[in-house]
Amino acid sequence: MRTVSEEELHRLVQSEADRRDAKRSADERREARRRLRDTDPFAYAQEERKDEEAQTATGELDKFIVSVGSEHDRVSIDPLMDSLPTEERERILKLEGAGMGLPGRKLVVSEGLKALEKHWRAEGAKDAEARLRRNPAFRKQVLAENRGGTVEPELLPAAGASAAEPSVSALLRSRYGIGAR
Repeated sequence: MRTVSEEELHRLVQSEADRRDAKRSADERREARRRLRDTDPFAYAQEERKDEEAQTATGELDKFIVSVGSEHDRVSIDPLMDSLPTEERERILKLEGAGMGLPGRKLVVSEGLKALEKHWRAEGAKDAEARLRRNPAFRKQVLAENRGGTVEPELLPAAGASAAEPSVSALLRSRYGIGAR
C-alpha cells in the first residue's frame, strides 16, 4: 500500500478529473463530426478541409521552427565546434544529451569554450617558451639563478689601440731595442 500526502492526493484527483474531461470532450467532438457527416455532408467537408489546412499550417510552422534552429546552430555553434581540435570535438559530441534541445546546446557550447580555453593556454605556453628560449637576457638570468652565488664577469667592449697606450709589441720592441731606428 502506498501512502500519499494531501497535496499528492489533490494532484492525483485533479489529473484523473482532467483525463476524464479530455476523454469526454474527444468523444463529444467525434460524435458531433459523425452527426455533421450524416446530416450535412457539405459542412462536414468544409470542416475536414479546415482541419487539413490547420494540420498543414502546423506542419509548416514546425518546419520553420526546425529551420530557424538549424540556421542558428550553423551560425553560432558550428564555428565554435569547428575551431576545436578534432579529438575534443568528438569527445564533446559523444557526451550524453549533447546538441539535443536547449540544454544540449548549452552543454556543447560550455564544454567547447572550456576546451578552447585549455587549447589556447597550451598554445600560449608553447609560444612563450619559444620566445623565452630566444631571449638572451632571460637566458642569462636563468643561468645566473642556477649558478647560485657565482658572479658572472661583465663583458667589456673591445678597444682599439691608441697612441697614448702602447701595445705589448711596441713595449717589447722598445725594451729590447728592436724595431724602427
